[in-house]
Amino acid sequence: MRSGFFGTPQIAAYCLEEILKEYTVSCVVTSPDKPAGRGRKLTPSPVKELSLTRNIPVLQPQSLKDQSLHEQMKEFECDLFIVVAYGKIIPGMLFDMPRYGTINLHPSLLPLYRGAAPIQWALINGEKKTGITVQRINEELDAGEILLQDSIDIPIDTTAGELYDIVLPKGAAMLLKTIAGLQDNTITPEPQDHLQATYCGKIDTETARIDWNNTSMEIHNLVRGLNPRPVAWTTFRDKKIKIWRTMPVEDTLPEKSTPGSIHIFPGKRLIAQTGSGSLEIFQLQPETKKSMDSRSFLNGYHPGEGEVFSS
Repeated sequence: MRSGFFGTPQIAAYCLEEILKEYTVSCVVTSPDKPAGRGRKLTPSPVKELSLTRNIPVLQPQSLKDQSLHEQMKEFECDLFIVVAYGKIIPGMLFDMPRYGTINLHPSLLPLYRGAAPIQWALINGEKKTGITVQRINEELDAGEILLQDSIDIPIDTTAGELYDIVLPKGAAMLLKTIAGLQDNTITPEPQDHLQATYCGKIDTETARIDWNNTSMEIHNLVRGLNPRPVAWTTFRDKKIKIWRTMPVEDTLPEKSTPGSIHIFPGKRLIAQTGSGSLEIFQLQPETKKSMDSRSFLNGYHPGEGEVFSS
């Protein structure tokens, strides 16, 4: 089984490394090098870095519709293309090229959460279960036949970063199982129920802004869904402050307390009022400062009773 691999970030590099333990990867397609750091030095993707150490040919096209790329890919005579977080939609002239087609690892229970950031949105929306799907790519976004699928329970305190740590090894193992199943003809593709499809978009700065009029659980889900990036944020004393870890609590706050108002409980517990319920804040990061626990924040900033985090 000769494969071509499409991927860019660290999650893709992890999967590529696992695949290389058992299969031949004839070529890799990844994003062009991008400026990074203070010097804006052109930096290769994690997938490119790994590929170069394994002497795998690396292609970095600006566009996947380039006919010259199509001709290059033909020369590698791949049986299968594998896509993990590549960052661009694969056109039909490519995904139909290998005899086994093109497969994609998607971290949701398709047809749910098609599109970008499915792990983050599952947490933001308070899902108690998500999963991983290996699907065959077709013309529509994340709408191809399901080849393999597995579900994952989500505890109430799990962050996006922690969920990724669960998804990564499971997803890589599922890719290996899918490749073997395609080779042995033991996998039966299942069409998705498109009527059940849901979609999620990219996350931007405004998505990450906390609205203290929301419920304590809604805010908690936003915080954990955006940890470790881009991190939910609010303002305190007219400066941006990131909120890293929280938990809804049942402690009673003063009547008519303003959403976002700060209250200090015995033991230097930092509690904020929300539109419905209270939220304990365990870890936060004032602008230009390092992340700190709530006790350090209270000792350093001495917020007055009734001061507010502003939406």
